[in-house]
Amino acid sequence: METSTYDSCLMITEKGNAFGMAALQTDDTLQLGTQEFMDKEEKEMTFTAKPKIIMTEGSVEDFNGCRIKIDNGNIVTTQKGQAEKIRMVDITANDRAQQYVEQRARGAYMASLCQPEAVFDYSAAAQVQQPTDEDYATLNRRLKWQLDNIQRGLTYVPLDPAKWKVMVFTDGSFANNADMTSQIGYIVTLVNETNRTDEEFTFRGNIIHWSSTKCKRVTRSVLASEIYGAAGGVDTGFVVAETIRMVTERLGIVRVPLIICTDSYSLYECLVKLGTTSEKRLMIDIMALRQMYERREIDDIVWINGHDNPADAMTKASPNKALEKLITTNELTVGIEGWVDRKRKRED
Repeated sequence: METSTYDSCLMITEKGNAFGMAALQTDDTLQLGTQEFMDKEEKEMTFTAKPKIIMTEGSVEDFNGCRIKIDNGNIVTTQKGQAEKIRMVDITANDRAQQYVEQRARGAYMASLCQPEAVFDYSAAAQVQQPTDEDYATLNRRLKWQLDNIQRGLTYVPLDPAKWKVMVFTDGSFANNADMTSQIGYIVTLVNETNRTDEEFTFRGNIIHWSSTKCKRVTRSVLASEIYGAAGGVDTGFVVAETIRMVTERLGIVRVPLIICTDSYSLYECLVKLGTTSEKRLMIDIMALRQMYERREIDDIVWINGHDNPADAMTKASPNKALEKLITTNELTVGIEGWVDRKRKRED
């Protein structure tokens, strides 16, 4: 097997007819492969290991903090049991500050595994050093939501590998944190487009990765927060796309395109219309993103309607409903404000 360039714990068969993948954890291994691969592995294994469990329809197993279930051909991931330890913070107790830290950690752990809707609230809570009454109330609202939605997680639906696309939604909120720093975030998805017009596109897909973080750099403009959010999303999306390409090469499928979606016109203009900025640090990030676009490491950059951007939930306490809809149905229709027909542009 060949080790992934970007993840030393992910291995993929290098050659031969037996196709297989293995994701290694501390004391567990998650594998996907043909029967020939599994038989060969059993034959070649020279040490004692845990018994292999093959998941079929209706199977439920635990892996890496998640509970995995096969349901009607879909893979459903939910929290394994951490929700049973969640308690509302008693704001009248003497140790309420300690309770705040403990419950914040439990809730954030669940959010990082299978509940991206809750990530922003816990990212904001992690920035609080001395909680106020408002901070306690905000955390309790999110904890109650998790208690009311214990079985809410992510569903992974089958997709056509020949039509795979890695689509990254990015967003940034300028100076919206308590210390006037910016919040940046992105969501990486693997999708099949089911319909596309000049005004909108619809896709069916799965959420692969998400992030909501406080921007560590000083931001002096909305454009700066959008660029920093996009830079993180592009880096992660590129890694995901390259890892998937390792798989598609062995399956004889064409390369998987990487598409960046942003609701920021200023960012879109900088990348596809050669817009400029006076901030020298931003120039470096813009040039790097533009270079990836020109080299077609980024296949497309789409300016989308802000009401349809699921990454909105990574940067705001009261976001739109796009992420909620995507998680619930694995489908989303996104309005297009602007895009470049690169094929026609190349022919011209």
